[in-house]
Amino acid sequence: VSQTMRRIIASNDLSERVGVEYNDEIGQLSHTFNLMLGELGKAYDQIKRYAFDAVVAQKKETKIRNIFQLYVPKDVIDTYFQNPESMLVGNNRPVAILFSDIRSFTTISEGMEPDDLVSSLNRYFALMVDTIMERGGVVDKYIGDAIMAMFGAPTKHDDDCLRAVLAGMEMSESLEVFNMGQRERGKPPFRIGIGINYGVVTVGNIGCEKKMNYTLIGDPVNLASRLEGATKMYKQPILFSQDVRERVKDKVRCRLVDTIQVKGKTEGVRVYTARTMLGPVEERVWALSEAAMDAYYGRDFASAAKGFREILSLQPEDHPASLFLERAEAYAKSPPASDWDGVEVLTEK
Repeated sequence: VSQTMRRIIASNDLSERVGVEYNDEIGQLSHTFNLMLGELGKAYDQIKRYAFDAVVAQKKETKIRNIFQLYVPKDVIDTYFQNPESMLVGNNRPVAILFSDIRSFTTISEGMEPDDLVSSLNRYFALMVDTIMERGGVVDKYIGDAIMAMFGAPTKHDDDCLRAVLAGMEMSESLEVFNMGQRERGKPPFRIGIGINYGVVTVGNIGCEKKMNYTLIGDPVNLASRLEGATKMYKQPILFSQDVRERVKDKVRCRLVDTIQVKGKTEGVRVYTARTMLGPVEERVWALSEAAMDAYYGRDFASAAKGFREILSLQPEDHPASLFLERAEAYAKSPPASDWDGVEVLTEK
C-alpha cells in the first residue's frame, strides 16, 4: 500500500492499484484503497472534461465577442453576458450625442467610381471612429455617410460632454490628414459638419426579437441631428447646444454663434462653436464677437453692427459676423417688436 501511494505521488497516475493477496485487515484496506483510487480517477476524468469544455466555451465566447463588437459596444456585450435578462430592458440617462455628416456627398459620389468611393469611405470612417473611441465614445450607427455616436452609454463618465466636444474637434483635425491622402490619390477632399447635444434619452435594445439595435431615442437626439445640419448655414465645422456649453466652458474656448429654433422645435436654443486653439487674430475676433452679441441681444443694434464690421475687417470670411451684421443693420433701421427674443427660426433640417 505504501509503495503504491509513493508511485501515485510521483507519477500522478491514478490507474495504479494495490495487489490484494490476503483476505485480512490489510487485504480489506488494500481493496478499499483501490475503490477510492477508482472514484478519484473518475472524478479526475470528469474535471478534465469540464476544463476542456470550459476552454472550448471560452474560445466560443471570445469569438462571439470579437464578431459582435463590430456591431455592439463592448460594454454592452459584457453586461449581457453577465446579465442576459437585461437585454430587453431600456433605461433613461443623460448622454452626449454627436452627429457628423459629409457635405455634398451626393456630388462627391457621382464623380467617383464605386470601388474608389467605398475605399475612401472606409478610410474616412476608420479615422473618425478611432477618434471617437479614443475619447470613450461609442458609434451607434452609420446613416449613409453620416455617423451617430454617444458619450455616456453604456458607460457613464463625469465629463461626457467634454469628451464629445473634444472628439468633434479632433475629428475635424483628423479630416485634414484624410484629405491629404485624398489629394495624393487624386480624389476629392471631404468636408464635414458636426452637431452635439446633451440630454436625457432612452438607451437600450430597441426593435423586435428578429432584429434589435442597441441605440438611443429621444428629443435630445433630434436636436443633435438638427445642429449638425445647421453647420451648413453657419459654415462652422462644429455646433453644440447651450446644455453642452455649460458643461465644457471651463475647458474649451466657446463662441456663441446664434439663438435658433430648429425645425420640429417650439423653443429657441443658443448654439456655440469651439476651437482647440486660437491665433492672435481669432482671439481678437472672438472677444469682439462676444461684445457684439451682448449688444445685439440687448437691442443696441448700432453698437452690434459696429462690432461685427470690425470683426469682418479682421477676418472677412467670418460667416456668423456677416449674418449678424445684416440683421443688426436691418434692426437698426426698423427695430423688432417689444417681445423680440432674438431667436432665428430655421426652416430646413
